[in-house]
Amino acid sequence: MTEKKSLQSPPVDSSFPGVNVTELKTSDFLQNLVQIDHQLLRNILANTPLIIWAVDRNGIVTFSEGGGLRKVGYQPGEWVGRSIFEEYSDDPDLISIFRKTLRGEALRLERSFDNLILDVEYTPLFDEQGEVDGFLSVATDITEKTLSQEELRLSEERFSKIFQVNPIAMCITEMETGIFVEVNEGFLSALQCSREEILGQSALDIGFWPNQDKRREMIEQVKQEGTARELFFDFVNLKGTRICALLSAVQIYFRGENLLLSCVKDVTGEHQALEELEKLNEHLEARVVSRTAELQHAHSILNEEYKKRNRLYRALQQTEAKWRSLVTNAPDTILTLDCDGTILYVNHNISSLGMEEIIGSTIFQYMKTEDISKAKQILKEVFQSGTPQVMETEGLNAEGKKALYSCRVGAMVSGGVIIAAMVIATDITQQKQAEQELVRRRAELAHLSRLSTMGELAAELSHELNQPLAAINNYTNGCIRRIRSGTTSLDKLIEPLEEMSRQAQRASETIKRLRRHVQKSDVEHKPLDINMVIQNSISLLEHEIQRNFVALHLELSPSPLQTIGDAIQIEQVLVNLIINAIEAMADIPAEERKLIIQSDRDEDGNLVICVTDSGIGLKKEEENSIFETFYTTKQKGLGVGLSISQTIIEAHGGKLYPRRNKKGTSFFITLPAINGENHRGF
Repeated sequence: MTEKKSLQSPPVDSSFPGVNVTELKTSDFLQNLVQIDHQLLRNILANTPLIIWAVDRNGIVTFSEGGGLRKVGYQPGEWVGRSIFEEYSDDPDLISIFRKTLRGEALRLERSFDNLILDVEYTPLFDEQGEVDGFLSVATDITEKTLSQEELRLSEERFSKIFQVNPIAMCITEMETGIFVEVNEGFLSALQCSREEILGQSALDIGFWPNQDKRREMIEQVKQEGTARELFFDFVNLKGTRICALLSAVQIYFRGENLLLSCVKDVTGEHQALEELEKLNEHLEARVVSRTAELQHAHSILNEEYKKRNRLYRALQQTEAKWRSLVTNAPDTILTLDCDGTILYVNHNISSLGMEEIIGSTIFQYMKTEDISKAKQILKEVFQSGTPQVMETEGLNAEGKKALYSCRVGAMVSGGVIIAAMVIATDITQQKQAEQELVRRRAELAHLSRLSTMGELAAELSHELNQPLAAINNYTNGCIRRIRSGTTSLDKLIEPLEEMSRQAQRASETIKRLRRHVQKSDVEHKPLDINMVIQNSISLLEHEIQRNFVALHLELSPSPLQTIGDAIQIEQVLVNLIINAIEAMADIPAEERKLIIQSDRDEDGNLVICVTDSGIGLKKEEENSIFETFYTTKQKGLGVGLSISQTIIEAHGGKLYPRRNKKGTSFFITLPAINGENHRGF
């Protein structure tokens, strides 16, 4: 464990005073920078779907922003200066909520506004003395979510009513366990039992499926073909009666999970009639006359069963027509292909082509040339192994425009043989555009955070620049005076000129580090050395560490630690953690301020960075709250630094988490390594 040595400032010749105009220019620059940041923040808030109000302790609106204001007929900033007690004097319930919040009580509730349903959070704001200074109101439009939940509830309610009044014996069971979830009256009548005896029991436990292997075969058939039809089996019900049944089953989505819907037809009478018919055939020659009436009766029974079968067949035809309608009207493009990629069926037109032109053509003529080889390999794999495959490709939509599709390719099996491949192509163009926009906005927010951090360190950075510039000015004035006096030679001027060059280089390096840290650029993921990123972060804060009398200890891995990522963003996370550590030690004696930065690998081969301070530490209830947006323990903090840092690390495939120590706090950053070598861990 080595201690970072303090940098020694170069000697300044006090006999050559200089005028420092850089400090004034830096102040003007920072003032403009803050104004730009405020405007950018307002632009961001104006385009969010939220409604954000800030109200002071007297009920006067001091902040009114958010794109959601336009949905309720207002413009951002329109409410600033208004009194909420006057504007809502006719709504005593809302006035009561305002008063409770101003007494320090945080509330959350749903409110209706015209045709909108809003989820509103009221959060008290406190001043430095812990007194309520106002509150923050954040409203989110949940109209579509609420309506969707109601529609789902009504849909399940309609299904349940149809299920219960259906004369066919029906039951809903769990796929794997066979536990009964719901049964209708027809099913209870067929099994001659009560609902309490069935629900919660397994079909195997009550003897409904006497053979577990047969039920497992039925489940596999449903999973592969989507349905199982007219499976014959017999069993003994709870009353001891032997029943012969025909079962048809299909997988459904009900009450939030995949279940099995079974239709059971009692064919005990038919089965007994067939057995009786076989007996009659054995004695047909000897008893043809005496058994004629019985055969006619048996014929009438069979005729009735035939009619029932016809009705069932027509019902199945109607069901098939409904499913075909669902496929035809599905928003995704659904195709079936043979092993050569020839289109056998498609539910939508492709571009301006008609169905007769599409069916019989090859799928590859509608794809990008560079994707054809991969598509052929996937199609071959599906026909050989039956394993579902997924790929993304560019194609034409129904309007003839280029679109990005996510294609799921699965096998269509009949009789244990793969007869075709089914392709479900989902248009993900808007999804990809939204993902790209999310990455861009995340980078902008990270850039805003870096600018805010540099604004807080402006005084220290100006002091860091002022020292070399003042030294250059003093050496320059000294050289001029010596030259004018005529008492010096060129050899005597070499040493001060070299010192001027070193000071200029020092100032240049400081400016380069600052520009690299605050510059706005696209996120660039490339191989980088974590130890080098740590050194660059410390260089930015070196003067801040010295100014606060913090003892810095570096325990970096002797071997290179490489990962794939954006160096500026990871450097931003480290700068934020180091600043937080310095501020956490502000209230303890200077001789006890100790900052440890470590880097190594963990047992899984991931890279680990640990920043440990000896400060006041975290409270137990703060371990999860510190990463919430706008949560802060600082008097002047915005509460976005750790939230942005966690987002950056998770976008790099890693984790950021704290650990409370006996004295102080440790923050750990884990990142995936380029190679998988394992070394010791912390």
